[in-house]
Parts: sequence; C-alpha cells; structure tokens
Amino acid sequence: MSTPEQIQRSEGPLPERGPAGPMARAATTYYNRPMIKKPTWKWYIPGYFWLGGIAGGAAVIGAGAELLGGDRHRSTVRHARYLTLALSLICPLLLITDLGHPLRFHHMLRIVKIASPLNIGTWILSLFGLTSGALAVKQFADDMTSIQQMARAVGTVTGSAKVRAGSRLLGFARLLPSRPLAMLHGLLGLCLGGYTGVLIAATAVPLWAAGGILMGPLFLATAFASGAAALALLGSTFGSKRGGAQRQVETIETVGLAAQLGLMTAYELMLPHQIRKPLHTGLWGYLYRFGALGCGTIAPLALRLATRWTGRQINEVLSTTASLLAFTGSLVERFALVEAGKLSAEDPIAYQELTRGAPGEAWPTPYEQARQAPKVPPYREHFVAPEVTG
Repeated sequence: MSTPEQIQRSEGPLPERGPAGPMARAATTYYNRPMIKKPTWKWYIPGYFWLGGIAGGAAVIGAGAELLGGDRHRSTVRHARYLTLALSLICPLLLITDLGHPLRFHHMLRIVKIASPLNIGTWILSLFGLTSGALAVKQFADDMTSIQQMARAVGTVTGSAKVRAGSRLLGFARLLPSRPLAMLHGLLGLCLGGYTGVLIAATAVPLWAAGGILMGPLFLATAFASGAAALALLGSTFGSKRGGAQRQVETIETVGLAAQLGLMTAYELMLPHQIRKPLHTGLWGYLYRFGALGCGTIAPLALRLATRWTGRQINEVLSTTASLLAFTGSLVERFALVEAGKLSAEDPIAYQELTRGAPGEAWPTPYEQARQAPKVPPYREHFVAPEVTG
C-alpha cells in the first residue's frame, strides 16, 4: 500500500487549505491526461463550416434582394442563386467524405430529431440544396429566355423541333413561384449560417461550449459578412462596378463585419483564461488573432471607412480589397476555431474550468480524503459490564 508521501510524489504537490474553502484551486489531474476525447474532424468539416456560411449568407441577401431590391438588384439575385447552387452541391460532399462509412449518409434522413443539432442540420442542408436547385433552374430559364428573345430580334433563331422543345421546358421552369421560393430560401439560409455554431456549442469541448449562446450568432455574423463579400466580388467582376446595388451589398458586408467584431470581442471576454489559451498561443492562436481578427475583420472595416475620403478609382480598389480580406478572414476564423477547439479538448485543466469544479475536488485521492475528513478523537477502550446469565 502506498504511503501518503508516495502518493504526493506521484501526483504533485497537494493543494493547501485556504480561506476560500478546504481545497484551493490547484492543478490536480490524472497524469495530465485529457478528460475527454478531442474531435477527429479533418479539414472537410471547417471547410464545410466556411462554405455553408457563405451559402447561407448569400441566400439571405439574395432573398432580400428578390423581395425588396427591385430591378436594380437583378444581378445580385442572379449571382446569389448560382452561387448557392454551387455551394449546396459541394457542402454535402464534404460532410459525406468525413463520415466513417460514407455510403450510409442517407441514414441521417430516416428520422427527425429536434434535440440533435446534427440531425436538424442535415435536414436544413438537404432542403436548402433542393430550394437552391429550383431557384437556379428558374434563373437559368429566365436567362435563356432573354437570350432567345435577343436572338429572335436579330433573326438568328430557327424553328427546329429541339429549339421548340427547349422553349417548352424553359416555359415550365419559369412557372416556378419565385417569391415563395425566395422566402423559403432565405429562411433556410439563415438556419444554415447559424446552426453550425449551435452544433459545436452543444459539445463538451471547452473552447466551444464555454462560448454558449454566442457561438450561433458569431457564426451567423461571419456568414453574413462572407456571403456579402462573395456577392460583392461577383458584382464587381461580372456586374456593375459601383452601382447603388453594389454599394448596398457592401453595406451589408460592413454591418456583418461590425457584428462579427463585437461578438468575437464578447466571446473572448466571456472565456476563462485557461479555456481561451489556444486562441492566444501557437499557430492557431496566431492565425486567429492576426488572420481572422486583424486582417479578416478590423482591416476590412478600416478600409470601408477609408473609402469615404478617397477618389472613385481608389475607392474601387479599397472596396475590392476589403471584400477579399473579409472573404479569406472567414476561412481563417473557421479553421482556427476548430483546430484550437481540438487543443482545448486535450487540456484537462480547461475542462475543469468549464465544469467549474476545483481541480481534485470532484474525485479526491485517498490522501486528500484523509486530510479533508473531520478530526475525531482516537478510539479508547472503555469498561464493558460483563454479561450476567442464569
């Protein structure tokens, strides 16, 4: 049997008594081993978080442009529809590839479990993909109809059977209800942009779980900023350079960046020191502070502010640079949070901070139990009257 001195040498110095309680907060762990298993996610998952956020933010902006923007936002609606279709095709591939048995991905669709963010997210992504496909088909039909009308005006369209059949198919596609689909698309995009934050906050990883209710809004704000940045880049490349619609999309990007900066600040202030340590040290801490926070959030906001005092030509360059920084900064943020969360899961002291139990208090060692036991007088033999029989 080990003596108290041997136990002390194997587990480190014993915590001392103090005014705060019988046990002070000292680092007592089981050989510094992790108390939980870290996530085994590969790059597919943070990549999905990033692309899904862009798709969700672009869908909400596209729905708003469809319902409220009028004719001047026609290019914004077109870009949003095609962009969300492409991303809704890539995102399921990333999730299926990360599964242990990729061919069994359809098992997630056998039930609807409200208490499971993972299951609800699967349904959100599936419905989002169907809605994106329907809107993209309608947009393609509208574009082809406009092209055919221009071709007829110059007399280059023949009356062949294939052309007539294609025209009938385009006519059926144009019958799809645009505004109801846009409303549904925007609602699903809102859910897609924020549910991933709720998903990781529901885990036992200290860096994510300690964020609590801030994780969902933080991911949603990043989705708005990155989605607006993607649409702004598409608009400056294929649409009008500095029209009113382009400026409104850039305004949405600026608002999203401001909300993202405020939530990131509140998130760090909310975390205890030991839990937020992976965000301040090492490679991922460096990328989070200088890539996501500095270059991906603060720098675009500063460039947007600088465009108010510059000329038109410089203004276009600064706006495009700001959108590029916001777009890539959201990618760095997703990867930094996921990888830093893995490091947080390997830290037993961070998990004890999360559960708010003093280290060693929940499961004290035998020697610690002896020290905490109440002091009782030692046993002393006393007189016992002899038993009288007969």
